[in-house]
Amino acid sequence: MRTLLCMLLTLFLGAVHAQTITISGTVVNERNKPIENVNVYLEESFDGALSDAKGYFTFTVNDTVVKDVLKLMHPQYGNMDVYIDTKEDYTNSFVMSGQDDLLGEIVVIAKSKNKRERAESIGLNAMDVVSTAGSPGNIIGVLSTMPGAQTNGEDGRLLIRGGKADESGIYVNGIKVFQPYTASVGNVPVRSKFNPFLFKGMSFSAGGYSAEFGDALSGVLQLDTSDDIDPSRKDISISTVGVSFGQTHQWGKNSLSYSLNYLNLGVYTTLVKQRYNSKKPFNTASAEVVYKREVKDGGYKLYTAVDFTSIKYEQEIEPSNRVDTLAFKSNNVYMNSLYFKKLSPYMRLDVGTGLGYSDYKGDSNEKHIGRKNWDLNQKVKLSYQWNSKWQSFIGADVQVAQLDLTRSIGKYSTNNETDATRFALFFENNWNIGSGLSLRAGVRVNKYSAISDWTIEPRTMLTYQMDTKQQVSLSYGVFNQALNLEQAISLKQEDWMQADHYIFNYTYEFKKRMLRAEVFYKDYSKLLLTPMGKPSEYSQLGEGYAKGFDVFWKDSNTFKNFNYWITYTYIDSKRKEMYWDEWVQPSYVAKHNFSVVTKYWIEQWKSQVSMTYNFTTPRHFYNTDTTDKVVYKSSQIHNVSLSWAYLLSAQKILYASVDNLLGRNPVYAYQFTQQGGQPDVINPTAKRFVYIGFMWTISSNKKSNQLDNL
Repeated sequence: MRTLLCMLLTLFLGAVHAQTITISGTVVNERNKPIENVNVYLEESFDGALSDAKGYFTFTVNDTVVKDVLKLMHPQYGNMDVYIDTKEDYTNSFVMSGQDDLLGEIVVIAKSKNKRERAESIGLNAMDVVSTAGSPGNIIGVLSTMPGAQTNGEDGRLLIRGGKADESGIYVNGIKVFQPYTASVGNVPVRSKFNPFLFKGMSFSAGGYSAEFGDALSGVLQLDTSDDIDPSRKDISISTVGVSFGQTHQWGKNSLSYSLNYLNLGVYTTLVKQRYNSKKPFNTASAEVVYKREVKDGGYKLYTAVDFTSIKYEQEIEPSNRVDTLAFKSNNVYMNSLYFKKLSPYMRLDVGTGLGYSDYKGDSNEKHIGRKNWDLNQKVKLSYQWNSKWQSFIGADVQVAQLDLTRSIGKYSTNNETDATRFALFFENNWNIGSGLSLRAGVRVNKYSAISDWTIEPRTMLTYQMDTKQQVSLSYGVFNQALNLEQAISLKQEDWMQADHYIFNYTYEFKKRMLRAEVFYKDYSKLLLTPMGKPSEYSQLGEGYAKGFDVFWKDSNTFKNFNYWITYTYIDSKRKEMYWDEWVQPSYVAKHNFSVVTKYWIEQWKSQVSMTYNFTTPRHFYNTDTTDKVVYKSSQIHNVSLSWAYLLSAQKILYASVDNLLGRNPVYAYQFTQQGGQPDVINPTAKRFVYIGFMWTISSNKKSNQLDNL
């Protein structure tokens, strides 16, 4: 009997041993660095393990066959799903990508493996910014080809779905930038201050954005620098308008990058005829420094930028034949730092600081304006991953700003100073309910020093993953904004301006193709109404709406070496605001916006050719003289741009681009004078803009250049 029991026990143990399957592997990021504390488990069981410092994990499953979804989850790198069907031990390597840039609406981020993120995202990188025809190096330029975004030729700033430019917020590493554009005077369009190669991702939300951000009625653009230490290299660029030099030095767990840039349009404007007479050509000297340090379970990043810009010119204005003399000098300093650390495998702390200073002096004929701005932004955010289906963050945001404004006409001069403090608390949950359903719900509470009342902003988005290719979502949010400091000098605001967003989104993605369709409605309230010539007699009885839809199609697969995207946005927007106590279409809104962007890689020529077409319908302009009921309409915009990037050698690239290839001369806008009569027209400063540049990368890695991203 004892022998029989021993035989049975041996058979039983052998059977148990035969039913065990080992699952193992390593997890690394896109730079092949191991990722520690990745939670790896099977979806339908409790079997799993955490990856170690080398990214390795292993666990066993007591079964004869495994047919399940292997889940990989990390607070910084997001989620990854891998289907397993095996009867034997299973081992594999996994590459996870960062998900810091997820905002949940229209988002431009680094690539991600997460299905839901892909459905909500449009993947662009820095080279997309510089290689897209019509937007050489200008982040705002390429965003104008995205759904819901618009720029106007005489201004250049980002407009989002019927909102004004100052209703859009721009952030670096989660910190608001109060002066994100280059300085300007008259109708010279501005551009983004930032070098796109500094950022790992660019997250553009056209509405319904996260509770982490605020004080923007329309949307936000978030720019995030890479957390990884940069390898040593040198970059040299010479172009028709200037030169730049950059160098990165890496040692141990540190890296220091800097770039020096000088731009002068003197030679260019001499060779290419302009519609103004240059007294002192546009020139700017700038520098950027980025320091990064890895610390245990975290890191530190410091970004600093300075620039000095000036110009003076004369321009004849038609049809009044008035000659304007315009000039400005501008000095700017901006610093941004971020400290981040994992307090546990599932908890992360982010502490960010932003500091900005600008000194601007502008002249327009006999008028002079001097503006000095200080701004400080301090932000603390704590994120926690409760389990595989529930993630939260909470934080506080403080913004302090000060303005010293001087205005003068001839001998008459006024000087005003003002300051403001904004304080906010925010909290948000992301919950994967199951069966393809997920919910993002958050709230932001704001206080502004000039307004007695607090404001509460609930925000939510419900997403349903129909299958591996399709997704639908519903978003709702309340968004408030206070006056900017220059407005606050003459107006005492009693309440927040408000916009309620309602958004329905459908996304279909398959084989490197994406179709996005979105319907939106924005309801504005508490806008400013100001009687003509009596700014102190304002009220907040203004209101407005913006409704419409946009469609985005991107295809990187159908044609070999050819990718393209097509964007169409329809906006029906009207407001009662400022001088207009009846419904009018705002002058900054174009009802129809259409863009086509194409890029073709020609292997035999080692070149990429890009062409962009932009079309917008006329905008409406109104005379502030109420006796003039005429609606003046700008021109339709048909802009064709062409660019060509040619690989001279492994680390040398020649780049050329032409904006407004057809040489059209549209009327961008109208200006009304106190004397009445026909308004003056605003046209482009030149028929075309031609840029030719040479880029040279010097690195120990002889294949290191930006061409791989083309």
